[in-house]
Amino acid sequence: MQTATETPALVEHGFARYDLAEEFGIAESDGVFQRLLTEFVDLPPDPYATEAGRNRRYARGLYLPWSREFSWIPDTHFGDQGWMNGYYQADHNPEYVGVVRKLPAMSETARNNPIIREILDFDFAQTRWSEDDAAFPLHVGVHLIKLAVDDDGGEAISSPNELHQDGEPFVFAHLVYRQNVVGGRNVIAPPKYRGLLPADVPDGEALAEFELVKPLESYGVTDAKVSHYVSPIKRGPGPETGERAVILTDFTPMRQHI
Repeated sequence: MQTATETPALVEHGFARYDLAEEFGIAESDGVFQRLLTEFVDLPPDPYATEAGRNRRYARGLYLPWSREFSWIPDTHFGDQGWMNGYYQADHNPEYVGVVRKLPAMSETARNNPIIREILDFDFAQTRWSEDDAAFPLHVGVHLIKLAVDDDGGEAISSPNELHQDGEPFVFAHLVYRQNVVGGRNVIAPPKYRGLLPADVPDGEALAEFELVKPLESYGVTDAKVSHYVSPIKRGPGPETGERAVILTDFTPMRQHI
């Protein structure tokens, strides 16, 4: 096990990969994992990209670095839109510069699923913070995202569809499942390639290329050190809908501003 004085691979190299099914001792057949799967069955379309085959819910929380306590921030009710949560990336996502995206809130059962809490504790343990940042709570974003494509010639696309940095200091992606999918390939590259496609990165310059294929196979990035990308998915040769479902988490320090 990593000790508190060791530098995590994530911090040292800018990215790291993990197998949380093995780390947590969780099998696909376990009831807690099966309950997590049900959260992705009826994910609503992303209201900002209904044509992109992207479905999602989002929740926000507070993580206390000194005690490792976590609590959810209450959702906001937006009239006919229902319970939502605002998600803001300033100019880090070129598709939504300066936009606070109001995204459908996560269900109470998803919030209470112990796998999500285990994920948050694990992800936090991979991060490192300055003394000033560690004196305040961390804002945590938790996204449930499913890319889905029915048509043989169609594709479902993550946002943004280019190498990018998210703005949050640490970001993690955890595969929940993939079925009948071609694509969903991850690329990690130096920050200078932000805004480009992987094909534009010179040979030998990409830091890593891989696909998440097993439940709870994961990776994390230190945002300032790398750019990252996931390719669109297409439907595979089987008869069922092509789907790729992930849990994304991000951690951002909260400081006093006067």
